Amino acid sequence: MVRFDEAIQKVVGLVSGAHAEGEITLVRDPAGRLTVVLGDGAIAEGAWDQLAEKLHRDLGAFSPGARHVLLRRSDLIDEGDVLESPDRVPLPEFQKVWLVDRLLTNLDWLRAPRVVSPRIPTAVAFSLKGGVGRSTAVAALGWHLARQGKRVLAVDFDLEAPGLGQLLLDEPPDYGLVDWLVEALVDQERTLDLRDFLARSAVADGTPGEVRVMPALGQKTREYVAKLGRVFLPGLTSTGEEVGLGARLKLLLDALGEQMEPPEVILLDARAGIHDIGAAAVTQLGGEVFLFARDEPQSWQTYRLLLEHLARAKGISYGMPQDDLRWRLKMVAAQLEKTEGAKNHWVEASYETWAALYDDESESSENGPAAKTFAREDSEAPHYPLVVYFDGGLRGASFASSALRPAWEVVEAAFGSFLSGATARLLTQQEASLPGTPEVAP
Repeated sequence: MVRFDEAIQKVVGLVSGAHAEGEITLVRDPAGRLTVVLGDGAIAEGAWDQLAEKLHRDLGAFSPGARHVLLRRSDLIDEGDVLESPDRVPLPEFQKVWLVDRLLTNLDWLRAPRVVSPRIPTAVAFSLKGGVGRSTAVAALGWHLARQGKRVLAVDFDLEAPGLGQLLLDEPPDYGLVDWLVEALVDQERTLDLRDFLARSAVADGTPGEVRVMPALGQKTREYVAKLGRVFLPGLTSTGEEVGLGARLKLLLDALGEQMEPPEVILLDARAGIHDIGAAAVTQLGGEVFLFARDEPQSWQTYRLLLEHLARAKGISYGMPQDDLRWRLKMVAAQLEKTEGAKNHWVEASYETWAALYDDESESSENGPAAKTFAREDSEAPHYPLVVYFDGGLRGASFASSALRPAWEVVEAAFGSFLSGATARLLTQQEASLPGTPEVAP
């Protein structure tokens, strides 16, 4: 019996043993069954049926059937659907082997970014576990940027556990992000007035800037659960073009940038977990991505699983060129104790975890780019954190009301490293987004 984890290794071994020439493309259906696609002349004609029978027999439950387990390119109904699929990625553990994974969810983790350099500097706060203070950090960053005179828009993208709106608003707008996404699903987002989805936060009162908020839901939102069940579906435009969650999110950011007074910075609070929301926000928008983690074995184990998956992503290239996704990722040490030992232990665990996504020096070649490597204490490296210190007094804090809002000095003591580091990265992003800089990925 072959298990899911063994199926690809089994297929590649069998096809290589048949002395196949050229590229191998594997198509894995939603159930995990594998189809092998080879060039028409990849193996001798007499060996084709023998290989198909052996693949079918050895794959067992993960074979789609003897007639479908091995296909020539000319057998494909639509070559472009397979060989030019946005989900076709190389498997780094093999040579000239590609995978098209027909997933129902989480597709955006591996797809090429939709945006290289966003029109408006954008930050994404992401975590794999809840309760790490991610939303509070977004609220604090919005306040900090308003103190610097910036017009800030904070978006609650944690649709399954909304919280940012309650943190920043006493009175929400009529509608929220879930309403906008559902209308965009049927291609009528252009009929919406964004002013119905935004409200000003009192956190910016007395500052030279402002903070506006798009919460997950508003006062007039109805059938929230029914809407939530639809926002992850791909929609269709009037011309029949498929528009997934990442594409709709980009449409929203474009629309926000076309307002009379567009924001100067956009902050997205993405939900916890390996999920479509995180995939769209982290990989597709060209934003600065802050990955929050406490120093816990469960967090590092799950981050390693995600980074191993991202190693196949189209946004990752050996040598880490300037547009590589990894340059936009930055760890945040969440709720860290104020001791040198605590930080050293956190950095060591993060460095070991990031080995799953850093370049392997042994794979460098004379003709290709050199591996990009980082030292453990390299503060510019993705694994090296911005720090948020633990302060029990900030648990349950509200930023909407001046009566309940913590003093700025308290916020700065806990979030200072994160606030200064995030701001510096956003200002660098702003410089890269000057007129003439391409916004959309090729």
